[in-house]
Amino acid sequence: MRRTSKDQRVNEAGVFLYQMAIRLNLVPLNGTCLPDIPGDFTHLSVKSNSVLDYLLVSSDLLKCISSFKIENVQSSDHLPLVAKLSLNWQSEAYRHATQMVTNVSLQVRGIKWSETQAQRYQEFFQKEILGPHPYIGSASDEHSIVLKRFHHHTTDLTSFFRLPPKILNRNEYTYGAPWYNSQCKEARQRLRAIYNVYKTSDASTLPASYAQAKQVYKRTQKIAKREWQHNRWQALITASKSHRSREFWSLINRRVRKYPRAVIPAPTWELFLKKCFSQADAPSDHLMHLFSHLPIWPPTDPDEIAKLIAQLKPGKAPGPDLIPAEAIKLHPKWWAGILAKTFDAINASGLIPKIWKEAIIVPIHKKGSPMEPENYRNISLLSIIGKIYASFLLTKLLRWADETNQIGHEQAGFRIKRSTTDHAIVLYHLARKYSSPPRGYLCAAFLDLKAAFDSVPRNILWEKLAKQGIDRRLLWLISQLHEGTLARVRLTPAGDLTNSIPINKGVRQGCILAPCLFNLFISDMRAPLVNSSPSTHAPRLADYRCPLLLYADDAVILSYTRVGLTRALKIFATYCQLNQLTINHAKSKILIFARSRRLYEWKLGGTKIEQVLKFQYLGVIFQYNLGWKAQIQHLLNKAKTLSYALLRFFFSDGALHVPSALKVFKAKVVPVLTYAAPLWAVMTDLAPLETLQNQFLRRLLMLPLCVSNAAMRLELKIASLETCLWKQVFNYWLSLWHRLPDHYLVQCLWRDEFSSLWTSRIHAKLLSYGISPLDSLKLDQITAQRLIRQRLDDIDLQRNYMLGGGVC
Repeated sequence: MRRTSKDQRVNEAGVFLYQMAIRLNLVPLNGTCLPDIPGDFTHLSVKSNSVLDYLLVSSDLLKCISSFKIENVQSSDHLPLVAKLSLNWQSEAYRHATQMVTNVSLQVRGIKWSETQAQRYQEFFQKEILGPHPYIGSASDEHSIVLKRFHHHTTDLTSFFRLPPKILNRNEYTYGAPWYNSQCKEARQRLRAIYNVYKTSDASTLPASYAQAKQVYKRTQKIAKREWQHNRWQALITASKSHRSREFWSLINRRVRKYPRAVIPAPTWELFLKKCFSQADAPSDHLMHLFSHLPIWPPTDPDEIAKLIAQLKPGKAPGPDLIPAEAIKLHPKWWAGILAKTFDAINASGLIPKIWKEAIIVPIHKKGSPMEPENYRNISLLSIIGKIYASFLLTKLLRWADETNQIGHEQAGFRIKRSTTDHAIVLYHLARKYSSPPRGYLCAAFLDLKAAFDSVPRNILWEKLAKQGIDRRLLWLISQLHEGTLARVRLTPAGDLTNSIPINKGVRQGCILAPCLFNLFISDMRAPLVNSSPSTHAPRLADYRCPLLLYADDAVILSYTRVGLTRALKIFATYCQLNQLTINHAKSKILIFARSRRLYEWKLGGTKIEQVLKFQYLGVIFQYNLGWKAQIQHLLNKAKTLSYALLRFFFSDGALHVPSALKVFKAKVVPVLTYAAPLWAVMTDLAPLETLQNQFLRRLLMLPLCVSNAAMRLELKIASLETCLWKQVFNYWLSLWHRLPDHYLVQCLWRDEFSSLWTSRIHAKLLSYGISPLDSLKLDQITAQRLIRQRLDDIDLQRNYMLGGGVC
C-alpha cells in the first residue's frame, strides 16, 4: 500500500521498521488513512520536525479503521496518534458501571478554607451578618430569644460554607500532572493555536513562532513544577512538625486512592451503631433530684471566651454546621461577645443547640475486611462552636478536679505535666527493683478494655461525679450536652451520610470533655486494690503503694507475687463488672520481670490470659529481662519505613532538594528514633540507630562509602544521633527534678531506697562531658538545658572535625 509523508527523510531505522511491518503483515496508518494524508509530523522540536511515532495494524483490521489523525495535544514533543475503530462491542463483558447510587438529600459538603475563601467570607460577614444582625441581645432578653438569634447567625453562616450536592462517580479522576496550572494551560493554548493555523494552511513546515511558543511553554512548565514541588515540601514539613500522620502519608505516597475500596451500605452502618450505642440507661430519679435548686453562675467573661478562641487550631475539619475555626478566628472579639451571651443563656436554661449534639463519623479502615464496620476507627467531627462551649465547661471541670484531687497519682493520661515516659520510667524502676534480688520478680498484668470510652454508662458517670461533690450546675450542663446526641456516618468523600442514629452510651467521641470525664469515671479503680494491698502484695515506691498504673484506659496491675496478682485480677474483674466495662481478654497480657523465664497459666474472669516474654506498653517494648533489643529493632523498623518513603519522594517528586528532605527527616524520622529515649538510651548500644541515620544521609547525597560519616555531618551541619539522644535524656532528667513539687510519683521515684542504675549512668555520662550533675540541678531548668546542650554540640562538632578529615 502506498503512503505519503511530510517527512521526506529516510534513515536506516525507518527502513528496518518498514521491513518488519511487511514480514508481520502489518500496515502503518500514518499517511494511509484519512484525514492524515499526507502523513503529518508526530515529533515537533525546536531544532527539527519528523515522523517518529507510528501506529501499525494487521491487514485484516485495516478495514475496521474509520479514521486516523495526529491529535493537537501539546503535552510533550511527541503528539498523540488517534485511531477510530468500527467494532460491535455490545456484550456485557464490555459494560462499565461508573456510578454509585447515593442519596444526595443526605449529603453535607463544605468549602475548603483558603485565602480566596477568606476574602469571600469577609465580604459575606460584613454584608449578611453584621448588617442584619448587629447584636444578639441584651441582658434583659429572655434566654429563648438569645438562643433563637444565635441560631439565625449560625444558619446564615452554614449557608455560606455549604456546597451543593454532588453525585459521586467512581471513575472521576483528575488527569494530568498535579503541578499543571492555569499558566501552563494558557501557554499550551497559544501553542495549539499556532499549530492549528499551520494545519489549516497546508504548509510543509511549521512557522518560526511555533518554536518560540514551545520554548515559552516548556519554561512555564518548569516554573510551575518547581513551585508545586516547593509547596509539596512545605506541606510535608508542616505535616511532620504537627504530627499529622495521615496527611504526611497522603503527601509522600505518589499513588493515593481517592475513594475507598468498598463503600459499606448505609443500613449496615446504622445497624452497627444502633447495636453499639443506642441502648439507653435506665432513668435515675436520684439525678433528677440533684438537678433542682442549682447554684447560680456569674455572667461569662468575654475575655475568657476570647482565650478559648485563640486556642483553636486551624486546619481542623468542621462539624455538621460546616463553620471552620479559621472563620471564627477572623473576628475573635465579635465572636467572644456573641458567645458570652449565648453561653449565659445556655447555662441558665440548659438548652443546648441541637447541632452541637450531632456528630459526623468519618470511618478510617484499620485492617481486615473493608465491608465490616468493626474494622474501622471512627473519627467524630463536631461543631467548632460546640467545642468552644465544651472547652468552657472543661475549664471549670479541671479546676474542680485539681482543687479536690479527684484524679489519683496513678493516672497520667491527658494530664498536664504528665507523659508516657513518666509511667514507663516508674514501671522500669519497679521491675528493676523487684527483679534484682536472687529469685525476685515482678508480675505485671497489661489489661485492655474493649471500647472503653464508648462503653461508659452515663448514669453511673453522673452519679459518681455527684458523689465526688462536683458543682451541680456544671454536672447538669455536661449531662445536657450528652442528652439526645446523634451521629451520622459519612459514606463517601462527596459527603453522603447515613440517617441519624441516637448515641446513648459512652462519653462523646471527639469531645474535649471526654478524656477528663473518663479519668473521673475510673478514678475509684485504685481504691479496692489499695484496700486489699496486704493480700495483693502491691510493690512500693518509697512510701507509696503502687498496685496500679493508668494511662487513660491502659491499665497495668502490679504485684511481686503470683498469688497477689491473681487476687488483684479478681478485684479488677469485679470492678469492671460493677461499672459495665468489658475486658478484652485477647489483648490483655501477663509479663513477669525476672532474670530467667517464668511461664505460668493465668485466668481472668474464667478466661485464660496469655503470658508473654515481651509487651509493648505506651509505645515501649518491655522484655522480661529488661533488655532493649526488641525496642531498638522496633524503632529501626519504623524509622526505615519512613526514611525509605522519604527517599522515594526525594528522588521522584522532591526535585532532589536536600534542605527540605533534612527538615522532614528531623521532624518525622528523628522523633521516631528518639521516642522514650530517656528510658532505654541510657541502658543500650546506640550504634544501630546511628547507622540508620548515616545510611539515610549517604543515600540522600549519593556518596560513596569512602566518604566518612563525620564528613557528611559536617557538610550538612547535622548532629550525630547519639548527641540528639543524650540531649533528650538530660532534658528529661532535669524536667523530672523540676517537676518534683507537682508530681508525687516522681517524688517517690527520687526518694525510693533502691538505687537505680538509670540515675547512676546519667550521672556518669554528665561527668564524662565535664558537667557536674549537682551543679546542673542547682540551676533553673532552662539555663541548665542550654548549657548542657551547648556542651554536647561543641563536643560533637569537635569529634566530627577529628574524624571527618582525609580523602577518598
